[in-house]
Amino acid sequence: MARPRSNLVTIIGVSLIALGIANAAAGWIKMDEYRDHKHEAVAAGGEPARLPFSGTPSILDPATDAQLLYELAAMKYDYYEVVRTGGFVFIAAGLAMLGALRVSRSLAARRTEH
Repeated sequence: MARPRSNLVTIIGVSLIALGIANAAAGWIKMDEYRDHKHEAVAAGGEPARLPFSGTPSILDPATDAQLLYELAAMKYDYYEVVRTGGFVFIAAGLAMLGALRVSRSLAARRTEH
């Protein structure tokens, strides 16, 4: 009969895996979307849209719409890259919990055999 603690570990492990899959999928989808937005900004404003908008020129010259769109898309792309990476971490943590539980159960079964 399974102990309540091992059931809790199983539930947490499966939940982490499910949450990780959802985060990784959402991150990938949004990263593709904002990668396309970055390409659209470069297509609209040319290669200067990729340049960072900082330093003295940023004070003297106003940013173009393409630069602003590129920076916004780049920030959101970076954010969703963190979300995707977090999803991979959740998946790894869930698998580690389930793996440790499996090893624990296997060792307990061996002890009862002898």
